[in-house]
Amino acid sequence: MLVLIGFFFVAGLYSIYDGYRFTRKQLLAIDSLKQGYQKKYQEAVASFSADTTTAKGKTLFNQAGIPSVIEYKNPLYAIHKPHSLSMLSIGQRDLTTYYDVITRRRNFVQDSNAEISNPELLASGNFDLAYVVVYLLPLLAIALCYNVLSKEREQQTDRLLSVQGLYFGRIMSYKLVFRFILIGVMAWLLSTIGFICSALLISFDPLAAILWMLSISAYLFFWFAVIFFIIRWSQSSVQNALYLLGMWCFFLMLLPALCNAIVRLYYPIPLKTDAAVALRENSEAIWALPRKLLIDTFYLNNPKYKHLRVASDTSENSNKRFAAYYDLLGRRMTQVVKHYNQYPEKQNAAVNNASWINPAMKTQYILNGIAETGLKDYLSYQDQVNAFQKTWVDFMSDYIISDKKLILSDLKKLPEFKLKPIANKNQHILRDISYLFGFSLLIILIALKLRIKI
Repeated sequence: MLVLIGFFFVAGLYSIYDGYRFTRKQLLAIDSLKQGYQKKYQEAVASFSADTTTAKGKTLFNQAGIPSVIEYKNPLYAIHKPHSLSMLSIGQRDLTTYYDVITRRRNFVQDSNAEISNPELLASGNFDLAYVVVYLLPLLAIALCYNVLSKEREQQTDRLLSVQGLYFGRIMSYKLVFRFILIGVMAWLLSTIGFICSALLISFDPLAAILWMLSISAYLFFWFAVIFFIIRWSQSSVQNALYLLGMWCFFLMLLPALCNAIVRLYYPIPLKTDAAVALRENSEAIWALPRKLLIDTFYLNNPKYKHLRVASDTSENSNKRFAAYYDLLGRRMTQVVKHYNQYPEKQNAAVNNASWINPAMKTQYILNGIAETGLKDYLSYQDQVNAFQKTWVDFMSDYIISDKKLILSDLKKLPEFKLKPIANKNQHILRDISYLFGFSLLIILIALKLRIKI
């Protein structure tokens, strides 16, 4: 027992370290991006007062405030910053992009070729604390509880207790409660250590920590309900161990794999090469359009700029021609990306629905949701990036189409990307935690209907 507890605790500590290292690496990359942007921003500000007595200074002064130059030299970044508990449940963050470059070529499929579906389906996952809780915690509970009742029968101490007038069922319940508290305290202790380590990197979120504690408690309660159900059948210790290991394999391996296969069969995600081909074809087709037709289409889609229309708009190097090109390309690719994104969204919804029959999958969803590392969080981030890119396009187009430069005060008012949390996220998490507790209570009530021979 001590060896098992020690192994579980050491594995938990290593998972916290692994998550800490992973999150710190991403934070360093994000910090590097911010420092690089600030450096380029200061250079752009300095160009407004560059020394025009030198050739380099004159070039910088002439380029100061040109929208295309600003966008090229110092593009904005939309950053998906890790949540305070993301190091405890890495989820999808090892596969998905956590920053995007904002340009006028908006709403295009990202360059990442990684599929976005691994920990959500429990097919595999990172060795983080969520993995230890979902996979190893049930094994520890099984190892400590499989012979709580059968061992007493095999040693015939149950008869001795009965002769002494002690209620054997109550003693069995006390033993289970003690083991539940023992394992729960270890899981809570590891979580607390994780909270402390996470606070060293990111500001602490007490509400998320409370939800995390509730979720692992509900998951542990589920497995003790399963153990209670099995041992009530009054089988031998070997049979109990085999049944419980079979339940572990069913909930954590067989059922997730089955759901994964069915969901991928009915909701396959197309290759991103289709979107890349669409980008190339649309780019060539739009650039090959007659200039007048392209300009007419632009003013039709953007009537607020009609008063700026002049005959020179159709010239070879007209700013409005380039603006019209990017505008039409963005509109067409928006539809392509929207069509592509519906597949991972449908797949995620299908797996989420399937998780209601598997508390292990549901727990993984809950932990990823608390840490904001699930597929749903990533898709929400991408939607907000696309919306912000539209804001950026509109902001820059006002200057490009009007043939105006940004002044220094405009440079200080550039749009900023701010990620908004998913609406009613905590309410959904509480609903799922309540489901785990309710499902576990149902198992216990069914087990209590079983008769036990003493």
